[in-house]
Amino acid sequence: MNTFIGKNWFKLALGAILIAMIASFAYKLWANGSEPDPRLTAMKQAPSFQLQDLDGKTVSSQDMDGKVRLVYFFYSFCPDVCMPTTFLLSQVQESLKKKDLLGTKAEIVSITVDPNRDTPEVLKEFGNRFESKPVPGGWTFLRGEESKIHKLAEDFGIMVVKEKDGNFSHSNAILLVDPKGKLRNYYDASNPELDVDHIIKDVVTLSKGK
Repeated sequence: MNTFIGKNWFKLALGAILIAMIASFAYKLWANGSEPDPRLTAMKQAPSFQLQDLDGKTVSSQDMDGKVRLVYFFYSFCPDVCMPTTFLLSQVQESLKKKDLLGTKAEIVSITVDPNRDTPEVLKEFGNRFESKPVPGGWTFLRGEESKIHKLAEDFGIMVVKEKDGNFSHSNAILLVDPKGKLRNYYDASNPELDVDHIIKDVVTLSKGK
């Protein structure tokens, strides 16, 4: 054994140094949060769309390329989940503003599944209910033909079912789309543990091209 060590001490020492360097580098990656988050692995290309904003202007998904997008399918007459989830998004908007990301690196997109009742006037009033009111270019409310929106929701993986009373059952999820239009995550907006910081952390990560 001593003979082996004597003949190979240089190789052994070099190997130990390399292992130490790799371990140090791995630790720095972990400590700086640079390792890829498995939750943010690209799932698929998000479906493209062309819809109208509250001023009647056509807005396409391509217009948002280069920004992280938080997409939410909702309707203002929703009796339960849409209001608290939209309030959460208003808090996300406020945090994005403070980080100078809103409108430049990130955007919130709320798409109504009930465009017949959700007229531009109704949606403007709905948005103004929140302390952090929608900022033009930063939080966009969109409408379109009902059947096309429901197909778009389905393509995103969101269930929408029209009930006999005119209301809608739908998946209560916020969709995270990266600057290249890749779908990265579904947030269960009904999960009480989902908070603003959790969403903002992911938005910041993707805004850096990770």
